[in-house]
Amino acid sequence: MLLTVYDSNRQAKAVLSPDDSSTQVKAIQSDNVLTLSFTLYEYVALEVNDYVDFEGERYWLQERYLPDERSTQEWKYDVKFYGIESLMKRFLVLNCLLYTSPSPRD
Repeated sequence: MLLTVYDSNRQAKAVLSPDDSSTQVKAIQSDNVLTLSFTLYEYVALEVNDYVDFEGERYWLQERYLPDERSTQEWKYDVKFYGIESLMKRFLVLNCLLYTSPSPRD
């Protein structure tokens, strides 16, 4: 199976074939996580909000990822992409922080 990683502007960054150790974990009231392990033969920087579509769901990268350089022509990636549940949780936390922070005049 081939998956495509896109940047936040919907431009394809890389086409990859996940290793057998790649997993998808979905749990009730928990994160929906797609862990992909793969090798690329050119360096591809993975940035926050890059995403991949898998089985009808979208998964986003929540932090910048740097692969392991195995040789001058081989990079090993073990990266976690998170489903919409994680993005909603992050938004709610940020939203709560904004509304519960004291105003400058307090």
